Amino acid sequence: MTQRGLWLAALGLGVVFLCGCARGEKRTELELWIADFNQDTRDLLDKELIPRFEAAHPGVKVNTQYVYWTHLDEKLTISFAGGVAPDVFQVGAEYVGGLAYRGMAEPLDEYVARWGEADDYFPASWSTCVYRGRVYGLPYLSAPRVLLYRRDLLREAGFERPPDTWEELAEAAERMTVRRGEIIDLAGMNLLVSWQIFVEFLWENGGRIFDEEGRRSLLDSPEAIEALQFYADLYNKHRVCPTAGMPVAGGAVPVFASKRAAMEIMNQFGIYNVKKYAPELLPEVGIAATPRRKERVVSVYTDWLAMSPQSPHKELAWELMTFLMEPENLAAYNATLFFIPPRRSAVEAAGFMAENPQLGEFVSLMEEYGRSLPAIPEWFDIRTGLQAAVEAAVYQTKTPEQALRDYSRELDELLAERVERE
Repeated sequence: MTQRGLWLAALGLGVVFLCGCARGEKRTELELWIADFNQDTRDLLDKELIPRFEAAHPGVKVNTQYVYWTHLDEKLTISFAGGVAPDVFQVGAEYVGGLAYRGMAEPLDEYVARWGEADDYFPASWSTCVYRGRVYGLPYLSAPRVLLYRRDLLREAGFERPPDTWEELAEAAERMTVRRGEIIDLAGMNLLVSWQIFVEFLWENGGRIFDEEGRRSLLDSPEAIEALQFYADLYNKHRVCPTAGMPVAGGAVPVFASKRAAMEIMNQFGIYNVKKYAPELLPEVGIAATPRRKERVVSVYTDWLAMSPQSPHKELAWELMTFLMEPENLAAYNATLFFIPPRRSAVEAAGFMAENPQLGEFVSLMEEYGRSLPAIPEWFDIRTGLQAAVEAAVYQTKTPEQALRDYSRELDELLAERVERE
């Protein structure tokens, strides 16, 4: 073989050897599950944020899976049982107690202490991720519930400001309701038969669902019964909204945006819907805290990112979480979904917040009056039972007192099962 042939053969062997090494190199892979998403979200993560993270971490591959809420619980249960849980995953406002209790979320206190940025989050958003004093996640998006109202209709009804108390709320809603016989053409207040709205009334009346230790139901208290009575009375005594709910215009346009309601308790999507379907109405839409009885409360529902205790790459998983939480990245994610960033610096970095000045009012109310759901492992059972009690009271199959006393006994039994195990 000629000298040139020997050199080419050696070069070829070298290339084969190097390629073999490259193919044999094992990349570090992280699994990320996202449950709040649309196409804009996917484009942001797949085309911008995740490629930037991977570029800053050579040899790391992030596999992003978009999981619908209807399948999330099942997929999490199966993945944890099989020892293949995602490194980082998104969950909702009711999850922290159950995940922490079952060992399905890594405690993050040491990571958070090193990070030093927890104080930048709104308290109601941050508390969503805390169970028994320990932190189990980072807030990713927030949705505070406030009172949306029509300024023009309130003025016509003789009110110069939004209702501040339950009594004013009922009176204003009655005055603004427009009927044709038994048919309501304009609801004084658009209502949904929902445990979440009852909880807001409950808190405003100084009530609680259970005691601070999560060991005993407080739903049989006078405050709880009075709150559910008021809620049911809006339907059945004041008749400001049909119990079946107002029909949705055109099969798609939400009630408030279709100008068929004067008020409603809603998160920031109320503004989004008005902008989309009735932009001319936007200047007349006011925002206020839900009228109080004893306390001023704005309920805040926050979805968040958790780390799996099964992750073999916890430090890297934490880096991914904090990368996604960088103010510009967090703002961009929330912009794709029209949610409120749960972090102050992200609100300041969010262009869409500046373009929608009414969202600043949501932020102010969340900062001053925000409250998250109390953490408890039994939340998914509780919300089912609570919804049934609310429906019984509104649809008048039981009195509010009987509905809550019956469910309170069930809840005490449910809580006692965990207390015995502890």
